[in-house]
Amino acid sequence: MVGVRRCEVLVVGGGPGGYVAGIRSAQLGLDTVIVEGSKYGGTCLIRGCIPSKAIIHAAERFESLSQHAKDGGHMGISVHGSPSLNMKDLVGWKDSIVDRLNKGVESLLKTAGAEVIHGWATFTGAKTCRVEMDGEHLDIEADNVILATGSSHIDLPFMPCDEELILSST
Repeated sequence: MVGVRRCEVLVVGGGPGGYVAGIRSAQLGLDTVIVEGSKYGGTCLIRGCIPSKAIIHAAERFESLSQHAKDGGHMGISVHGSPSLNMKDLVGWKDSIVDRLNKGVESLLKTAGAEVIHGWATFTGAKTCRVEMDGEHLDIEADNVILATGSSHIDLPFMPCDEELILSST
């Protein structure tokens, strides 16, 4: 056991709702703790909008180079040889963007004065929770609690999400 931590504001969830609430609470001078079980930034930053837009951007650049590599080029621009794609490097580039933005969110929280905790919160009372962190736990007692845990998809009875034909964002 790590111990007990008291705070004025406990934010559970480090997505766009949670990290903004955590930053603002800390900026207002409140003793703020924010708990996130995964990476700060939420679905959009970590595995949704940002990663997909990075890959789409790379695909557009690849297509543009392909047009310029054709006989005669395109728009008066020609590229000698065919462009090639290294998927490992592309994924690494995408991951570096996500990682940089994730670290930016954490930095904003810390700069504002919020305490950033990586772990999974389970409520033991209305304003108390236990955070599991790598085999240890921390109990948190808060004056105010903000739940910003995001959401998950709901299967429609006639169209279940199988993650093969029908996908969710998570």
